[in-house]
Amino acid sequence: MAWLGPRTVGASRPRLHDPPPGYRPPHGPIVPLKEQQRRARRDWVIVRVAAAVLILAAAAFIVMIFVIIATHS
Repeated sequence: MAWLGPRTVGASRPRLHDPPPGYRPPHGPIVPLKEQQRRARRDWVIVRVAAAVLILAAAAFIVMIFVIIATHS
């Protein structure tokens, strides 16, 4: 929550939004550093493989278009 008014001592600060009754913010489990690093490494590999596959697919598509144009001329 953010207080947008001037700084005052002892005054109650109104909130911009009150959570609904019974709401508790989520407290997820703490992920160890090694697990974070493993996930980051896996994500990095997935992104690199996906980029390579997309580049090769785009190149193959362009080559196919050139072959079609060359054979129908």
